[in-house]
Amino acid sequence: MAHARVLCVMDEGAKVGTPLIGSKGASFLFDVDDKRILFDAGRSGRYFMHNMGILKVKADSVDAVVISHPSIDHVGGFNSFMTNRTVPVDVYAVPEVWDTKRTFGPLISADNIGGVKKQEAGKEWIQLTEHLFISPIVNDESKELALVLRTNQGPVVFTACAHAGIAHTLAAVKQRFGPIRGLVGGIHLSKVKQPAVNAVADVIVNTYSVNEIHLNGCTTGEGIQKMRVATSKDKIRDLFAGDELDYTV
Repeated sequence: MAHARVLCVMDEGAKVGTPLIGSKGASFLFDVDDKRILFDAGRSGRYFMHNMGILKVKADSVDAVVISHPSIDHVGGFNSFMTNRTVPVDVYAVPEVWDTKRTFGPLISADNIGGVKKQEAGKEWIQLTEHLFISPIVNDESKELALVLRTNQGPVVFTACAHAGIAHTLAAVKQRFGPIRGLVGGIHLSKVKQPAVNAVADVIVNTYSVNEIHLNGCTTGEGIQKMRVATSKDKIRDLFAGDELDYTV
């Protein structure tokens, strides 16, 4: 049986007992179908490349990059990633991503822009590999993409922030792939009051019957704890930098 490996490269928390750094933003690395796909690059280029080094991931080993949406927390490390590449790479993103500014200038420096092969995403589903797909924008205001990994037990949704509302994303995935197996990534919940979090949890667990839930990134520890209150302590799991998920596809 074939397997897909998903490695968390960046999160606000890092795996205990490692030199990995926790920092704002998120990043996942997919090894699937003999391809390596990077989903976002965190906020800090220095921290992102530090973690890549500790995890022994060379920038040139990445076959394609997907940027979830135009936010510094998800594209801030991209220029440093490109600085460490020697060959061009396909980058899937909505056009607005290229207007995002880093702390010290434009998203991509003049030295690196030539290595970016821009691939516009967001208008329709894009199949990256046999089992990995980029969603279209599910809410025009969000400008946010999700990734979907098709496993032998159903699709797993990977989300950066779910600005469109997680219900919209899950509805689009279920319509395309059927009942959803898992949800991984960030949902903006840290400043959301418990009754509203309860409603989000109800949609995920009861409306869409999602049983495997790993939250990180912009969910924050506070939001994760609220989700545990809304569901059960064992249903909601953390996913720190350095943690891996393995799926049969």
